[in-house]
Amino acid sequence: MGGAKRAMEEQQDRFQMGLALCIEVDAIEECEHHPGTYYQSSADLDDVYKFANAGVSAGRIKLPDRMSRRDLTDAIKAAYEDNSGLDYCSSCDKIARS
Repeated sequence: MGGAKRAMEEQQDRFQMGLALCIEVDAIEECEHHPGTYYQSSADLDDVYKFANAGVSAGRIKLPDRMSRRDLTDAIKAAYEDNSGLDYCSSCDKIARS
């Protein structure tokens, strides 16, 4: 596997880890009718950061090789920013408006 492909896979894995943490803390929610569609929920970004940092410190969250805490916070931020802004599922909203 080439270096570029490996780097892309690591980036995607980090994003998925950030997204999973956002979901666990209830900062992002997945639509029950549209799997893979996410929207902002009740917690905020700082709540996810605090949860993740405490989890890493306590050993509940194990960082993959070559992943720092900074990488983790960057992944959390990317996942949150990519899926926040709306507090509802845009696909459900489109259907309701039709």
